[in-house]
Amino acid sequence: MNLLIVDDQRVVADSLANSLNYRSVGIDEVYTAYSAMEARLVMLNFDIDILLTDIEMPEEDGISLFRWMRKKFPNIVGLFLTSHADFAYAREAIQLGGFDYILQPARYEDVEAALAKAVIEANKKVRIHKLEQASEILEDQRDSLMELFLLKAKAGEHAEAEKIYVKMRNTFFDSFEKPVYHPVLINILRFEQKKNKWNEALLKLVFRNVLEELLEEYSVKVIITKMDLQNYMLIAVSEGNVLPVETWCKSIDSFGSFINTRMDFRVAVYPKKHELTQYCNDSFMELKRRRDANTTSDYGVFWEVAPEDFGVVDNVERIRKAEDYIRANITSGITRTEVAEYVHLNEDYFTREFKKYTGHTYKDYEVMIRMEMAKTTLTKTNLPVSIVASKAGFDNFSHFSKSFKKYTGMTPQEYKKTSRKMTNGNRKKSGR
Repeated sequence: MNLLIVDDQRVVADSLANSLNYRSVGIDEVYTAYSAMEARLVMLNFDIDILLTDIEMPEEDGISLFRWMRKKFPNIVGLFLTSHADFAYAREAIQLGGFDYILQPARYEDVEAALAKAVIEANKKVRIHKLEQASEILEDQRDSLMELFLLKAKAGEHAEAEKIYVKMRNTFFDSFEKPVYHPVLINILRFEQKKNKWNEALLKLVFRNVLEELLEEYSVKVIITKMDLQNYMLIAVSEGNVLPVETWCKSIDSFGSFINTRMDFRVAVYPKKHELTQYCNDSFMELKRRRDANTTSDYGVFWEVAPEDFGVVDNVERIRKAEDYIRANITSGITRTEVAEYVHLNEDYFTREFKKYTGHTYKDYEVMIRMEMAKTTLTKTNLPVSIVASKAGFDNFSHFSKSFKKYTGMTPQEYKKTSRKMTNGNRKKSGR
């Protein structure tokens, strides 16, 4: 436990530092400073637990120093030295959060008694700080378990996923006797500003804090993990049979409304209405189906259950329409986002469905169309290879040549010669 004594009168500060029996009240080290500026430097460079400062000092008084300390080092316990003449200052210091004040002149015994009380208070703050740190570590551990659980579930390793789910559940037994779980899938649809300030940590902080605040009465704890660029899975944990369904639904509606009206991004929220007591993969898959059913990317809270065969026939037609659109506009620099909008599908959902029905990723499919176009042009025309590259939508000739060779196994020039020979050979065989 370390003490900092601050007084512009050097003799006073040194006298207190050298004459008091600090060991007896639990203080290990004593530092001195003769101005507020010097005191700041000490606190910035050494671990200080208790500040004992004069109030009335030139240049900067003890009240100003204390305000700075409260912002920078809120866990330091503040004691004030004051005279009867400036007692109003002492009252202000206590109102600002100071622990106690000592009237001067004071006996050493009185100072030691005040310091003994301050040591007890400082120890409390240390314990609270350690508990807060432990709570943060536990929170991170739960989020990590959640991420691992989702990875296993996504891979179809349900036995492993269930083990991790049980381990995640066990971390709540210090808070709940019979914990139950409320899954929520959050899909970030768009940010209102191109240069947004949101990163993963900040988004998780907002989602967690807002929902825990709404359900504070029920001591709900939230674990959350990022699934991919736009999707977060959140689980609210509560005591079994304590959180009414009506309250849960109302709170989630408020959660979605708050995010979509107060934040500069829009979300679609897909919650489970009834609590879970154990791992159930179907429940998580149902949330994803509900997300995929939102093909127009509407924001808000969606409680309805999506049928298992949702959109199968309709999506086949949409993907065929997307293929036609890509072929017709391949040279105009279209993007995946534009194609998804053209067929009225959420971009993430479109990406998954496109690969499912075509067997290719969007990027690979686009390259394939460009290469087939280039092959046809090389075979049927006498255009220079550079022009062929440009017609296929390539601005960089070197990039086109590398991509073409990777796709066909030949350079554009080699392919042109080979295809011409084959064409001429076929003509001779047919007698033309």
